[in-house]
Amino acid sequence: MAQKSPITFREITSDAHLTAYSSFTKRYIDVEYPLDYLKRSKVMALVTENDNGDIQSMFGGYIVALQGPFRVLEQLPQAIVQDHKELQQKLDKCFELTGLWIHPLLKNGTFRAKFWLRLFMDLVAQTIKGKSYLLYSYDASKKKLGEMYSICKPCRIFEGEVFIPGMTVQATEIVEMGSIHAVMRAFYKEPAYVARFLGKRLFRKRLAYRKQEAAHELEQVPVFN
Repeated sequence: MAQKSPITFREITSDAHLTAYSSFTKRYIDVEYPLDYLKRSKVMALVTENDNGDIQSMFGGYIVALQGPFRVLEQLPQAIVQDHKELQQKLDKCFELTGLWIHPLLKNGTFRAKFWLRLFMDLVAQTIKGKSYLLYSYDASKKKLGEMYSICKPCRIFEGEVFIPGMTVQATEIVEMGSIHAVMRAFYKEPAYVARFLGKRLFRKRLAYRKQEAAHELEQVPVFN
């Protein structure tokens, strides 16, 4: 097998790679995404490639869906969605961000900063397409993730117990709509505030990793032939 290259960003499109991505989100964020949803979305993954450019392993990524139906809204009672005036006014300018995960072995703060900067550039790029509002949800217990999302000056749509196909357990979720322009202002006007999050490790398994566990975990990262 050819030697693996350094970890890089790549949009993934094949059924095999999208299915592998979904298996990782199930493992690290307790959500398994259906293939049809992934195929109509942009899925960016952190990967290693061999000398031929073939994907060998995955170490993280995120999903951007420009067109509905949006999963974060489908999980809610539809009366809440229909009665939320601000959401309805801006829904045609919304896109969805979901499926964020980073492999626990990626401990390098500089690398995580590059991950968030790449995500930031992808979010800003959507404004060119007329999509200036971001829909997302997160587990209410993940306070640090909520702090990170606060830079987009979100409007709270819902907080409560939800369960939709693909989730492994019912969870107390927060669903919000944020402004991409607010994110841009934060990067330019409050760089120190933003920098606090860029190097943070926000995605962890529930139990801390010891060295031998991390070594075992690396063996579970799939190799694509």
